[in-house]
Amino acid sequence: MSAKTDPRDESGGSKYFYRRSLSGRELLPVLGVAAAAGLLAFYVARIMQQRTPLLPEDSPARRPSRPRPPRAR
Repeated sequence: MSAKTDPRDESGGSKYFYRRSLSGRELLPVLGVAAAAGLLAFYVARIMQQRTPLLPEDSPARRPSRPRPPRAR
């Protein structure tokens, strides 16, 4: 039988974690990502609002069609 090269026992480790408070320096990247995501969402919403419709409002294709009366036989 060959000997183990890494005889560490891994059964003693805990699977629980605790949250630590972050310093201002550690929060800067998170705040930058949040600001960039907010600006991107604002930009996309602004572009969607500024779009010009392809068909004008008074176009016949935009008017609701009336149901046709039944044809006489």
